[in-house]
Amino acid sequence: MRKIVGYGPIRECRWPIMLPAVAALLVVLWTTQNVHARSSTLEEQETRTVKVETETKIYVKNARGKTIIVGRKDAIAVTIRASKTVRARDAKTTAAWMKELGFTTETDGDQISVVLHHPPRTEEGGSFWTLVRRINDRAYIDLTIEVPSAFDAKVSSTSGDVQITSLEGGVKLFGSSGDVFLKGIGGTALVELSSGDVDAGAIGKDLHIRMSSGDAVARDIGGSVSVQGTSGDAEVYDVGGDATVELSSGDLTLEGCRGNVSALAYSGNIGIDDVEGAVDARTASGDIDVTLTPVGAKEHLLESSSGDVDVAFHTREGYGFLLEVDTGSGSIEGDLDIKLDEISRKTLKGVVGKGGGRVSIETASGDIRISQIGK
Repeated sequence: MRKIVGYGPIRECRWPIMLPAVAALLVVLWTTQNVHARSSTLEEQETRTVKVETETKIYVKNARGKTIIVGRKDAIAVTIRASKTVRARDAKTTAAWMKELGFTTETDGDQISVVLHHPPRTEEGGSFWTLVRRINDRAYIDLTIEVPSAFDAKVSSTSGDVQITSLEGGVKLFGSSGDVFLKGIGGTALVELSSGDVDAGAIGKDLHIRMSSGDAVARDIGGSVSVQGTSGDAEVYDVGGDATVELSSGDLTLEGCRGNVSALAYSGNIGIDDVEGAVDARTASGDIDVTLTPVGAKEHLLESSSGDVDVAFHTREGYGFLLEVDTGSGSIEGDLDIKLDEISRKTLKGVVGKGGGRVSIETASGDIRISQIGK
């Protein structure tokens, strides 16, 4: 009788189970390459100009291509440059699809709309080869649109990158899959994205980002910033107002904020520096590294369930606060000039400088380290 030890049966069965799946994947990849090689591709360029009279807004709905919107101070019309691409299984299908691939423009009140139209998929059935052909078939339009710089912009994109620059107005952007780049927006910018990265800079007013999967970078924001993310990191720099960041899975780096900061990371680290307002930073599973300048009556709260907290205090005129530190199963270490009211292995309370504000630090199972800069 054969004796089975440890995970022997699993090892014996693993490759026989995996080999058919690997073989099927290789067939798909090989077939995709060959279908792509045999397919027909057609490209066309189209330019259209829409005269501006009382319009101040541009709306673009592009399902499958890149969208670029650029503001021009000397523009007196909206110029649309469309790069159309079709790839299909044969030349006849490609030509037919190109005739149906296009866009229309409509004017309604103060808004000019650009809506793209794609050829319908005429192939029926759900066979394996039909699926392969659909994967390889493509029909999309890349847009470059020049508008007067005073315009507002609204973009709806299903699958494609979006780039908007040099607009004095505001921006609203809704996308499913694609990266977003914003720069030089005078008004408020709103971005809602399912999958893709966001890079936003030089925003004159507020910036709001809501995304499911992707990284977000925001810099040089005149107003407030809010970022909500499910999976991805966030970097925020130089904010004129308040900053509010909530991440499910990802790290936060925030440097430079003239207002208050509220940061919540369920699974990720938080790093904060150069904040003039109050800081409320909490993480369920991650470390917190913060530099504070506690002046005035502001209240700061730093809380980590499973992670360490490192805090450095800048000293300057008017510096002072009430410090309260509690840890469940961690240690407390520090180098700080403080008048102690209470101290133990798990608790530290006292007054630093002239008092005034309050700093509360709590961990469930993490170490707390405190230091002072400019002693």
